[in-house]
Amino acid sequence: MNSTFKTCMCALALGLSGAAPLYAASATAACEQTHSILYAGADSQAIMKIKVTVTETSQILKGMTFSMAGTTSVSDIAKARIFYSGATPYFSPNAEQANRRAIPVLNTISKGAKTFQFEGSHALSAGDNYFWLCVDLNPRARGLNKVDASCTGVALLEDSNVAVANPSPEGCAEVYPYQFRVVPYYRNTNLMQWNPNHLTAQHFKSFTDLIYFNVGCDTEGNLTGQNNAQFLNGLDKLKNLRGTAGSKIILGVAHCDGGLTAFTGNAEKRRQFAYQLVSFAREKGFDGIDIDWEYPDNGTEWYNFCLLLGEVRSAMGASGMSLSAAINPYYLAPTSEMMDLLDFVNVMSYDRAGQHSTYPDMLIDIQTIRRKNIPDCKIVVGLPFYTNETRSNRNWDAQKGYSNVVQLYPNIAPGTDLCAIDGQQHYFNGITTIKKKCQYVKTQKLGGVMIWCYDGDLLLTHAKSLAKAMYSIIKQQAVR
Repeated sequence: MNSTFKTCMCALALGLSGAAPLYAASATAACEQTHSILYAGADSQAIMKIKVTVTETSQILKGMTFSMAGTTSVSDIAKARIFYSGATPYFSPNAEQANRRAIPVLNTISKGAKTFQFEGSHALSAGDNYFWLCVDLNPRARGLNKVDASCTGVALLEDSNVAVANPSPEGCAEVYPYQFRVVPYYRNTNLMQWNPNHLTAQHFKSFTDLIYFNVGCDTEGNLTGQNNAQFLNGLDKLKNLRGTAGSKIILGVAHCDGGLTAFTGNAEKRRQFAYQLVSFAREKGFDGIDIDWEYPDNGTEWYNFCLLLGEVRSAMGASGMSLSAAINPYYLAPTSEMMDLLDFVNVMSYDRAGQHSTYPDMLIDIQTIRRKNIPDCKIVVGLPFYTNETRSNRNWDAQKGYSNVVQLYPNIAPGTDLCAIDGQQHYFNGITTIKKKCQYVKTQKLGGVMIWCYDGDLLLTHAKSLAKAMYSIIKQQAVR
């Protein structure tokens, strides 16, 4: 959109006079795309960040206007609002600390339109002030429909416009096209060495996202493992297997507690890591990034993780990539603030003491996350395709893939979840339990399921395959 037209549109919409509106010398604004994935029926979904920088105190924001001309169908938008997060550079309407919580300001737009005009009065602080254009989507919003905005004006109370940099950020948000996510984690070593014939093209027609494990980081905020030849060859293999299927390949970041703990408290190193991570993901054609930090140990580390995720999302820009993370709901439950930054949350509902992943424990884990105000559409529930010893002093290295169980017990019944391996009792999820969990996720209309570790399963053609059982209940399926 022409910049002169934007300026005049702002002047008319906000009641400013004159053919050449006065720009405020004491304030500037810059726009940036935020989340690229939106969910039908979900509220308060950020699509644009507007940073208003003020060099003088006592400034009052009068209003903002936006053009939604790039949106596929403005009727997809049930409501639009402007949120304000103060000096916090990421969007979290559920942050536990009030000074970091994004709150609605100005007026609310009650339905979709080609132009949004927000008016009111909001005090600005000296320095950076972060505003967020957010939409509620109608439940019937169609998958892959675009929601696109251009900031056509920002005005202060004393009838002066604010010069807006990058008013029409490249890219746009899209409505998520599938009913549920099915998200297997897949390890490079199994893909290329231990079980190279397990994954086939048929799998890519059934799951929605594959998280490819993994790259890491060092204590200085540098990406590690990205140049490993076997890892890169494995990525080529995944792309060839996927072919034209609609499933996504996501870059997994993991095994880096020491590095993340060391550098996430440093702003420069956070930006450096985010830049390296996103640059690599974009160069290699990944569709998203998943971070598995096991685990932030205190409030400061959770906050630093939020700051890192904010940098990663900022670096993603118009790439269209998703951002997700694996979280533990019972050992160190994540903050609402951190989960607000994600497109979906992979809930590690396994590895408890005793029988490590029962159906009742899954229900508890889901309620734990729900209590943090995370919308159901973002909750992706973890299913284990492996065993754990049940003894109190279990040997974690004794875990076995589900395929090992069937090799030892070829006639094992679908309802069996316990077996003996090397003299120790092991617990796993058999076919009946996997189906029961998937049915609950489907009935509750949660975000979907994820699997650790998918590469431990039998071939998809095997009658006792857990993936086959899972896909009989929940799989890649377009929204109707």
